[in-house]
Amino acid sequence: MMGLAMSHLSNVVPWVDEVMFTDTAMHFMNGKGWTTNAWYSVAKQEPFLLYPPLYSMIMVLWMNVFGTTLTACRSMNLTITLLIGWGMLRICRQLGTHLSMKQICLLIMLLWCTDDMIYMYSNGRPDLLGAAILVWIVSEMICIMKKSKKGWMVILLSALLVVSGIQAVVCLYILILLAYLMLNDHRESVKRVTVLTAFGTFIGFLLVCAFMACHGHLIAFVVNMLSYSNTLMNLAMISIPVLGDCMGIDISLFLEKIANNTTDIPFYRRIMTIYTHPSYVALLGVVFFVFLSEHKKLKSCSLYVIMKFLLVFVLSIPLLMNLAGRFPDYYYWMAYIPVFLLVVILVGFTENRISHLIIGLVLLFISAKGLARSFLQDNYSMTAAFISRCAMLKNKYVVAPFSVFYEMEKLGSNAYYLGVYPTRYIPKDIEYVILPPKNSDYGVSHLYDYYESIQESDSLQTVMVAENTAVGLKVYKIIRKPQYSSNNP
Repeated sequence: MMGLAMSHLSNVVPWVDEVMFTDTAMHFMNGKGWTTNAWYSVAKQEPFLLYPPLYSMIMVLWMNVFGTTLTACRSMNLTITLLIGWGMLRICRQLGTHLSMKQICLLIMLLWCTDDMIYMYSNGRPDLLGAAILVWIVSEMICIMKKSKKGWMVILLSALLVVSGIQAVVCLYILILLAYLMLNDHRESVKRVTVLTAFGTFIGFLLVCAFMACHGHLIAFVVNMLSYSNTLMNLAMISIPVLGDCMGIDISLFLEKIANNTTDIPFYRRIMTIYTHPSYVALLGVVFFVFLSEHKKLKSCSLYVIMKFLLVFVLSIPLLMNLAGRFPDYYYWMAYIPVFLLVVILVGFTENRISHLIIGLVLLFISAKGLARSFLQDNYSMTAAFISRCAMLKNKYVVAPFSVFYEMEKLGSNAYYLGVYPTRYIPKDIEYVILPPKNSDYGVSHLYDYYESIQESDSLQTVMVAENTAVGLKVYKIIRKPQYSSNNP
């Protein structure tokens, strides 16, 4: 399955989030510090600091070993997905469930062929790293509950979870809260786990703050962390100006970022995004059918409470995450991983042929849907070929869309990638602009705004020097007009 996934990693064109995280790692690897040219509404060369540095630091090591191509960088998330599967198998063993080959094959298909999981491991976001660490924290929590094991590993993993991503930490505490409410026989163990994880997350947060402070990004990190939640953003708009006045810091750019991130999407619409998602609904349908049709048998099994806990978690996590912050599609792993675990466990307790048939049909549906999506061909190969032929771009200062990131990095150019960013920080000596089709990528409108400002300038003009009609890319050279004085017309 990993080999199959490797074959279609280049089917998805690079997008804004992937480029931001990878570019920071490339800068660090090349000795440019913890900076980025792939700007997303942050000041100067500060990285997209909502995510702490663990993913990008691991990416630095990964690129040193496997290279900086599109497939090489994206393959890191495939390996992380493998670790998630391994952790889930370990949890099953700890719960006393001895998986048959049929259940293991089911888990493999769910993990590697579900459309949302394919989407998550096919792009360069750090979300699955947080997922893998959280799976292993749960495994260690089970060890503590069953064997009164020492909790140093939970402290370590909780610290790493903070260093990998704030959103996964919110998911962890939602899980602990539900465990306290539902697992009555283990409340003392849950209390102990809560103390251990709190200590670990505190250490992790201090480490991240120290790291960001050392690189001069502490305030930007705090602002980005606040922008994770609509509620916190509203509070930040009130409190940050006061903080800026007290510290004598210009916080206008940070307020601009928060204003850009503020959404007016109604709460119910944000919740319904996943509750109406076909794969999620199909998996929940299977779970409810098995629960209702074989309730008596399930109620007598030793894992009945655990299965109820997983079901409540799967149903409530979209709601609770939206209350805590937000729940975009790259956080869907928080619902999918526990529902995969629940389906695999249920299969081991049901002997009903109808249940097996329904599970098989749903698996076929979501696998076909996922694999069909993953094998959809796009024009990335033509994009790569076109950029590689543009010899004039080598080692030049270029403003470009996110979609050409990996190919521009091969040319060793000083490329700047525009997202939602104030263009006043772009260097004055830009020599080329690459324009994609309008509305083709996130942030393209800002790239066109930048280009049009050049067109309107009295001292600059652009001339198209290369074009690929198949992918819609156009390369313009920026020409600086001579400046004539009145004494030397």
